[in-house]
Amino acid sequence: MGGPRWQVAGEGPASAYEKYLVPAFFTGCAEQLLELAEIKPGARVLDIATGTGIVARLAAARVGEAGAVTGVDVNEGMLAAAAAAGPGEVEWRRADVAELPFPDGSYDVVTCQQGLQFFTDHRGALHEMRRVLAPEGRVALAVWRGIEVNPAFVAVVDVLDRYVGTDAGMVLREPFAGPDRADLHRLLTAAGFRAVRVRIGIVDVRFPSASEFLRREVVSTPLAEPVSGLDEARHEEMVMELERTLAPYTDDDGIAFPFQTWLAVAARGHDETGE
Repeated sequence: MGGPRWQVAGEGPASAYEKYLVPAFFTGCAEQLLELAEIKPGARVLDIATGTGIVARLAAARVGEAGAVTGVDVNEGMLAAAAAAGPGEVEWRRADVAELPFPDGSYDVVTCQQGLQFFTDHRGALHEMRRVLAPEGRVALAVWRGIEVNPAFVAVVDVLDRYVGTDAGMVLREPFAGPDRADLHRLLTAAGFRAVRVRIGIVDVRFPSASEFLRREVVSTPLAEPVSGLDEARHEEMVMELERTLAPYTDDDGIAFPFQTWLAVAARGHDETGE
């Protein structure tokens, strides 16, 4: 159910994703998401679209030996990187959110960090998440806010559009094209969830330089192939343009900027039968 252009193939990009993007963006977001989910020792947690597993790994530390964490993803390269980086306490499974291979009521908490925006059937995905939750369970979601409130990525998309092509720019637009606050309320309520709460999370991001920011994004995503087609002079010009644009975020140690995400939590709620 994910967007094909955002699928990271092979161990190289997945390893780069884990090395560069997870510490910069996804760890801070995962910590805020798990805090909102109020995961307790002994809980059974399912992390959907786990990627290289940062949410699952942090959840495993919270639930302890009495709990259980499963991380699922459709991308085998990402799961291989997750297994290499993660503790033995996490079970890694290849699965599609459209048809989760778990019985009804198997988990206390379902998490999904930066996956919902890529699912082609939001309603179906949320119904599956609710199905596998216990009656008192809850779901916790993270979805990047719009690119317009994440100006560092506005700058990156702009140079990609101009120097590589709009298809390359679209690769980085896609993660920001997901549901907003009103959409999350509507989707979760329509799927049968109750007590929906959506808040803004802010992650402090830092890179050694604007050029390194761009490089790490490129090697960790499907941008590697289109960007590699630039000749050296054109590539240098693109990097210089990005450095000029990101000058307001530059200090003596590189670049730093706030990065915004929506964080949503909701209770499973009871069916009409009372279950």
